[in-house]
Amino acid sequence: MPSESFNAEGLSPYVHTVMGFLLVPITVLHLVTLAMLFISTLEKSWWIWTDSEITDLWYNCFHDNASDTWLCASTNESDWLQSMQALMVLSVVFSSISFLVFMGQLFTMSKGGLFYFTGLCQAFAGFTDFAACLIFTFHRKEILDGSRDLSRGRFGYCFILAWLCVPMLLVSAVLYVHLRKKQ
Repeated sequence: MPSESFNAEGLSPYVHTVMGFLLVPITVLHLVTLAMLFISTLEKSWWIWTDSEITDLWYNCFHDNASDTWLCASTNESDWLQSMQALMVLSVVFSSISFLVFMGQLFTMSKGGLFYFTGLCQAFAGFTDFAACLIFTFHRKEILDGSRDLSRGRFGYCFILAWLCVPMLLVSAVLYVHLRKKQ
């Protein structure tokens, strides 16, 4: 068995090389996830009633064929909707803070340090996004106006994006916790 040399921190050179190569993919994963969170929070299409009527976290929109524009009105406020709005905004805020802290730690943290706070913020972003998605999944009748037949609608791409962000946020949180600063 070949013996592996270790540095002063007790890490093999192989571990340092792997951590150096993980830095770029983790950063890209974080930015892609953050962009997806922004889109799912701010864009239309959490629920599609018809091709000309959609609902998101903030508005109910109708497509006016005469002017070829979307006419939007505020959604009916419910406690579930307000909870969802707050959780999605918190998710974006936590992920943004996580990225800013990560960038700061890259330049200020000592060699061999771990990105615990970055990972913790990213995990909070994942859990708040998860909670918002669960609320919409199980309480969409109350959120979308309980008098309408939900079988005439379907989930929109923003809802799907929000669900896709959950595992991406949690995976990046775990990766940040295990990532060591190389240099």
